[in-house]
Amino acid sequence: MKNIRNKLAYITGGSSGIGLEVARLMASGGAGVVLMARNGSKLQRARRDILGSVKEPGAMVETVPVDVADEKRVKKALADAVKEYGPPDILVNSAGMGHSDYFEKIDHKTFDTIMRINLYGTRNVIAAALPWMRERGGHIVILSSEAGLMGVFGYTAYGTSKYALVGLAECLRLEVKRYGIGVTVVCPPEVDTPLVAQEARTIPPEARAVKNVGGQLKPDYVARTVMRAIRRNRFLVVPGFLARMLYHTHRLSNGVLTRVTTDFIVAMAARKVKR
Repeated sequence: MKNIRNKLAYITGGSSGIGLEVARLMASGGAGVVLMARNGSKLQRARRDILGSVKEPGAMVETVPVDVADEKRVKKALADAVKEYGPPDILVNSAGMGHSDYFEKIDHKTFDTIMRINLYGTRNVIAAALPWMRERGGHIVILSSEAGLMGVFGYTAYGTSKYALVGLAECLRLEVKRYGIGVTVVCPPEVDTPLVAQEARTIPPEARAVKNVGGQLKPDYVARTVMRAIRRNRFLVVPGFLARMLYHTHRLSNGVLTRVTTDFIVAMAARKVKR
């Protein structure tokens, strides 16, 4: 999709982080934006933030409070939004939950919540939007993670959900191409978002050491990467030079080099903890 002007973008997780920055760029480029997230007050703040920062005259930014993990409410909320604002040309799935801890400390409830939000939430929104997108084409973006391309210490729950999103994107691309719908899956390293602050309460030191290798990106940088991917109809995007090098090293070595390196980093971090 080379031109987003006069298109309509629905963005989940649009009240903060990557979703908010993608929405800002969409509005600046002349697209209408429908923000979706659980917290209505945060959505309104995000809406005011975007409208106050874009120079595009008559920018359209609307909000739809909904929990993406609730399939029935997602279907109703999206149907109501389509009636009021129009069907989506672009669908950006940025809603997610972060969590990092040792596997034995992640209980079933936490694991299930992560899967419901990160995986089923994405599935629910795409399923609700697809009937309209099939008729008009468009583009679907799925925010995964570099933890969805290679194993990361402390991410047995989060990483599982992100691996699943890459698989979902791979299969979905094959099915929706015939409708003129492009699919992009974005796999960034750590991004400076509320999710990182959320997981900081439980992240093991070994996981922190491993993540430091990939570096940290700002949400606006990742958002610009997302916009380029939409315009160029790119499928897999790994933002950040270090992250790309890690991914290609992992892929070309069949995971051997990254596993050996990660084992060393984990061992060194564990030794520091014991001291």
